[in-house]
Amino acid sequence: MDNPFLNRMSVNRERTSMVLCYDDQTCEWCELDDAGNVQGVLCFSDHWTERGQTVQYVQFIGTDQVVAIILEKTERWIYVFQKEREHISMIQTLSLKLPFPVMQIARQDAQLLLLFAVRHRSGTVQIGLYDPVKEKAEWVTPELDNPQFVFWAKPEREIGVNVGGVGRVYFYGKDTGSSREIPYQEYAYPVMDKQGDQIAVCIPAGDGFCPGWMSVQENVVQGSLEHSEPFSELIRIQLDVDRQHILCEGIRRGKWQYVQYTLDGKKTFELCDYPGTLTQAVHSRDKQSLIGKFESITTAPVPARYKISESFGDITPISVRHGDALVSNLVQQPETKYKHLRCGNEFIPYMDIHPGGEEQAVIYLHGGPHNCLLDSYSPVIARLCEAGVRVIGLNYPGSSGFGSDYKQRIQNDWGGVDADVIRIIREQVLGSYSAVSLYGVSYGAYLALLAAGRNPELWSAVVACAPFTDLSSLYAGGGAKLRSFLQMEIGGLLQNESVLRDRSPLTYASGLCEVDLQLVHGRNDQLCPVEQTERLYQEILKRKEPVEAADRQLEMHIIDDLQHEVYAERIWAAKAVHFLTRNRVTQPG
Repeated sequence: MDNPFLNRMSVNRERTSMVLCYDDQTCEWCELDDAGNVQGVLCFSDHWTERGQTVQYVQFIGTDQVVAIILEKTERWIYVFQKEREHISMIQTLSLKLPFPVMQIARQDAQLLLLFAVRHRSGTVQIGLYDPVKEKAEWVTPELDNPQFVFWAKPEREIGVNVGGVGRVYFYGKDTGSSREIPYQEYAYPVMDKQGDQIAVCIPAGDGFCPGWMSVQENVVQGSLEHSEPFSELIRIQLDVDRQHILCEGIRRGKWQYVQYTLDGKKTFELCDYPGTLTQAVHSRDKQSLIGKFESITTAPVPARYKISESFGDITPISVRHGDALVSNLVQQPETKYKHLRCGNEFIPYMDIHPGGEEQAVIYLHGGPHNCLLDSYSPVIARLCEAGVRVIGLNYPGSSGFGSDYKQRIQNDWGGVDADVIRIIREQVLGSYSAVSLYGVSYGAYLALLAAGRNPELWSAVVACAPFTDLSSLYAGGGAKLRSFLQMEIGGLLQNESVLRDRSPLTYASGLCEVDLQLVHGRNDQLCPVEQTERLYQEILKRKEPVEAADRQLEMHIIDDLQHEVYAERIWAAKAVHFLTRNRVTQPG
C-alpha cells in the first residue's frame, strides 16, 4: 500500500464541493467548478489524525457543512465542520452513544438526525432516527423482513424502503415517539427515489429491470420508451424534477452502465462500453458531465469525470493532489475480453485477462455469492498480470449482473452447479495448461476450497481468503443476520446433514493435502468467522504427515484487526501472488 487509497467520496447536493477520504485517515475538501473540475483543496482531518482516531463515516449535510463519525478506541464521536472562504472549522462535537450502524445523517429543522438500523433477535430489521443531542430515538418503520433502505426524503419527512419486491414510503412527524403504528404508502414496484410528488420505481421486465416514474397523486406508472434492453441489476435512479429527467445506474451483461431519460420517455445519453467502472456518479453543476468514482483492474479508485457531449467511454480523472502525490494517474490496462462458455442450456460469463506471454493461469472467484466480477480494482489480478499470468475472472452461477434467473441459479444449491462450472472452465478453457491455480475471496474462497478438495489433481495451488469451510457449524454459530441469510439462500439444505457435509470443504481435507494451499483470514471477521479457517487448517495438518503429499506447501495467515472488508485484498495481495507464482510452469507448446 504505497499510495493513499481512496476509501470514501461524497459530493454535495449543489455540486460545488466534494470530500475525499483516504486510508491514511486524511480527508480533503475539494471545491468544484461548473464542469466538475477541482479548483482548490483544503485538508480538514488534522483534528483526528493527530489523535490516532479512525474515520468511520463522512457525508455532506449542507452546501458548506460536512459531518464525520470518528472512532477513538471504543468511543465514537460526531464532528461537524463548516467551510467559510478558505478556512474549515469544527463547529460541533458530540459523543455518539448510539450502538447501531448509521446509514445517513442530515440536518432537519436545525436538528442533527442520524438514520440507523437495528436487527432484532428474530431476524427482522427496524429503521429509526436518532437525535445525538437529546440522545433520543424514534422508529420510522415497524419490524420488517429483509428491508432494503432506498431514500430519505427530508423535506417531506419520508423514508423509502423495499420489502418483498414492493415499495413502501413511511411517514414520520416532528415529535419523537415509539409507536409501531407508522403510516405508509405502498407501491406495486420497488421504489428508487423521490422528489416532491414524483417517485421513481423499478419495473421487472423479462429477466431484468427497467426504470419507471409516476406522480404520487396520479398513481400511474410511466416507463422509458426507448430502452434497448433491461438492466440486469438496476442499482440507482436519480430524479431531477427541475430538469425533467432521470439518471439510471445499473449493470448489464457484467458491465456498469448509465442511461438518462427525460420524463416523457426519451433517452438522452448512454454510457455503456468503456474500460473500467464508474460508480456513485452524479451530474456536475452545469449538467454536462458525470462526477463519480472510477476504477479498473489495475487502477485504484480515483475521482473522475465523464463529459456527456464527448464520445462514449471517455472517462477523465479529476486531478487532485494528495500531499505530494497526484492521484489522477491511470495505469495501463491489460487486454480483457468478455466471453461466455456454453454449459448445457446456459452460458457461463467470464473475463479473460491477457497480460501477454501467459505461462500460468489462475481462476479468480469473487465473493458474494451474488456479487459480480466487474472491471474494477483488484490488486491481486493487477499483480498477476505484471507477473505474466493469464487470469480467468469467473462470474459463476449466482452472480448478479446477468439476469434474475442466473442470479437465482444456486438457490438451495450452494457448492453444486457453481462448483461444477469451475471444473468445466479448467477442462474446456484452460485444458492446455499443465498447472492452473485457484484464488477466491469469501464465498469465492469457499468454492475454491470445495473445487480443489473434490478434484485436487486439477489444481497446482489454491489461495483462499476469508472462507467458510463448514456449512453446518456456520449456521449453528451464526448471528441473527447470518442465520436469516442462510435460511433464505439454502433453507432446503439446512435440514440435511449429509448434503451439508458434501457441500463443505472441511469434508475434503484429505484432498486439500494434495495441493499447495494458502489460507488468509482477518481476526475480527464477523461474517465468516476465523475459526472456520483455523479448523480446516488443523484438519489438513492431521492428514498431511502420513501421506505422500507431505511436501505440499500449507500456509495460514491470520491478520489482526482485519474485518470482512471491501478492498481488503490489497492487504494480502503481494503475499498471495508470490504464493501463486513461485513455481512457474510453462504452458506446453
